Amino acid sequence: MNGTGDPAGGEGSIDVGLLLRLEHAVSDIVAGVAGDASVFGELLEAIGVALRWPIGSAWVEDPDPDPARPQLLRCVATWYAPTFDGAAFAATSRDLVLGPGEGLPGRVWRSGRPTWLRDISVQPEFPRAEAAAAAGLAAAFCFPLVSRDGVEGLLEFFATAALDPAPELLATTTSLGQRIGDALLRTRVDEAVRRSEARLRAVLEAALDCVVIADADGVVLEFNPAACATFGHAREDAIGRELAELIVPPDLRDRHRAGLGRYLRTEQPRLLDRRLEIRGMRADGTTIPVELTITRIRLDGRPVFAGYLRDVSERHRAEEELKASRRRVAEAVVAERQRLERDLHDGAQQRLISLGVTLARARTALPDESARAAAILDDAIGALDDAAVELRNLARGIHPSSLTRYGLGAALADVARRAPVDLRLGAVPAQRFPASVEATAYFVVSEALVNVARYAGTAQARVDLGLEGAGTLVVTVADDGPGGATPERGSGLRGLADRVALLDGSFEVRSPPGGGTLLRARIPVAAG
Repeated sequence: MNGTGDPAGGEGSIDVGLLLRLEHAVSDIVAGVAGDASVFGELLEAIGVALRWPIGSAWVEDPDPDPARPQLLRCVATWYAPTFDGAAFAATSRDLVLGPGEGLPGRVWRSGRPTWLRDISVQPEFPRAEAAAAAGLAAAFCFPLVSRDGVEGLLEFFATAALDPAPELLATTTSLGQRIGDALLRTRVDEAVRRSEARLRAVLEAALDCVVIADADGVVLEFNPAACATFGHAREDAIGRELAELIVPPDLRDRHRAGLGRYLRTEQPRLLDRRLEIRGMRADGTTIPVELTITRIRLDGRPVFAGYLRDVSERHRAEEELKASRRRVAEAVVAERQRLERDLHDGAQQRLISLGVTLARARTALPDESARAAAILDDAIGALDDAAVELRNLARGIHPSSLTRYGLGAALADVARRAPVDLRLGAVPAQRFPASVEATAYFVVSEALVNVARYAGTAQARVDLGLEGAGTLVVTVADDGPGGATPERGSGLRGLADRVALLDGSFEVRSPPGGGTLLRARIPVAAG
């Protein structure tokens, strides 16, 4: 058929075989529907040729409407028979924008039902009346393409003669409209899924962090490029493998599987949506520190989990270098204090002592009648003795020689003997520690006792030292004063905290009002 014969129309004039052939033709098109405007062109041609209606158009809701008119229809495809001069009318349709209830497509869009116009020339509102008259068009019918979501589009046809409605045709187009609408919906949903998957793929590929998606059995469903680069697995090799065998070190696999099983049984999360640091395993068997966050993807059915991982090896190296640098600074400070103490003790202090001895010898050599000279020498000898004592105290404050020679036990025993408060000194570990550790512990105790004497208003304090495990020296200084001490209120406690932090230790102050004060320093003893 070429569209040049009499159009199908008029009550009782529709051949049943023609309608069956029409349904078959539409079914073939719907089976391969692509979702773009080309399918509308195919549908218009198949229906127009079968029914011998010479021209038709397809309408859909405008995807980019004017904000002032959010609901608009646009013509997305036209067709006309080769023997029909329909170019001008088709162009008019393509340029037209209709709202709900406007024109034949707008009426059908609003009602959702097929509509037949016997003679458009007598229609009071037909936006294309002039163009239709110029093309010699008379009858028109339009039917909606309906899915469960609503109207997916509309197909409109015209004939050159006034025709009465054909009930069989309206019934057939109603059925066809539902089948086409469902097919368009499936295509639209599939396209949305494809776009969503494409966006997800783009996000995964662009992500700097590793993204690993696994199902409830722990089987990898997705492994993004960052994960491939970090763990050394190709995506096609990773997908389908058990996550535990892929990137979890052997000593952690049982815990990983037990945790997954526990969540599936109870759905009580312990690690979900928390940031934690664990070890991950590369393809070559080496392990790396990784920062991990696991979330459950909210999908119907069995749980699916997404893991976001970041290799923190560089951060660890930087932290270790910072720790080593701090320890080197602390050791350099201690070494410089020891040098100053030696210089004062072996240099200036010894010279003062030698000078005092010389003056004493001169004093004994004076004649008895030189009373005034003797008095001057006595005063000088006394001043030298005082200067030697001050210099000795200064050297001790810089770095006590007993700490260098004999260790913490001897140095703290000296502190206890000259402490400004009644000090009870607990057991002190007999072993030696790195010089920076011993110096830090010594000055924590010394400066804390000065604070007790100055601010606590008490005459008693207790000092305890002990090892926590094998790697941490714990220093505790406690008093029974009024409490209320905080590092924020003075530079003394802040200075102690800074001194301990230089060795990557921790400093704790407990000082409730009326409950005394407890200072606790934890100092790592491992050499940096």
